[in-house]
Amino acid sequence: MKSVRYGVFIALVVVASLAELAIAQNPAKPDWGEGFRTHDENGDGKIDRGEFQNWMVDVFFHRDTNHKGYLVFADIQNSMSLEGFKVRDSNGDGRLTLEEFLNSLFQDFEAADVNKSGSLSMEEIGNYIKAARK
Repeated sequence: MKSVRYGVFIALVVVASLAELAIAQNPAKPDWGEGFRTHDENGDGKIDRGEFQNWMVDVFFHRDTNHKGYLVFADIQNSMSLEGFKVRDSNGDGRLTLEEFLNSLFQDFEAADVNKSGSLSMEEIGNYIKAARK
């Protein structure tokens, strides 16, 4: 049960991160699909691991408004619970490094990649988001 809650939590953070990035890129259209299309660098209709990493690095630095090189809970409190932050903060120092952030999001990538192709389609991400909301 704990791993299910953790997976749902991570999915919600991904959704919030993707939505936030999409809004920042195009305030008139808050759509994670826009972020998807922007980060589908080779235009194949899928986000591979490299494209996903680039996307999530953009999300990380967008949230690091003070350019500290890490996130504190205040940076992400609107999209993550304190408990979730602590789970991601693997060394317990109260800072979420880029490495910690990416490692936790790649767990979601793997879970969302249901056909194990190494890339995510819009459908896979949409299905993962829907399942997380249940």
